[in-house]
Amino acid sequence: MTDFTREEIEAAWRHRMELQDADDWQAFGSTFTENAVYLEHHEGTFEGRQAILDWLVPVMKQCQGWTYPIQWHAIDGNRVIHKWLNRLPGKRPDGSYYEFAGLTIMEYAGDGQFSFQEDIYNWEEAVPVLEEWAATRRPR
Repeated sequence: MTDFTREEIEAAWRHRMELQDADDWQAFGSTFTENAVYLEHHEGTFEGRQAILDWLVPVMKQCQGWTYPIQWHAIDGNRVIHKWLNRLPGKRPDGSYYEFAGLTIMEYAGDGQFSFQEDIYNWEEAVPVLEEWAATRRPR
């Protein structure tokens, strides 16, 4: 395993977060290596950049307007781990956000690309938030 500098890994991770914030999922997907693996515990495991793109781009079109505030991140060797929030558009009447937390683990492979990503979040926490938010979007 090749070790890359922390500065290189940090720059590649920050670039990915910029693409994410821009809702540019095609470009985000292009930061995976050709043989990357993406493990999403609710949606499944996707092997290879094209399989990741074929799943990721359409799925994220459903999430337009969401934001993903980063709570913290850590780099250890070639691995980046960060805690984020899935923050849906709008706020509750009390001013709080419709959101739920998750963790992402990524393995950096060099040249601005990642060979592995795993997203972890509590689906039992996510579903009630998604349902509550969706109810506010229905015509009355």
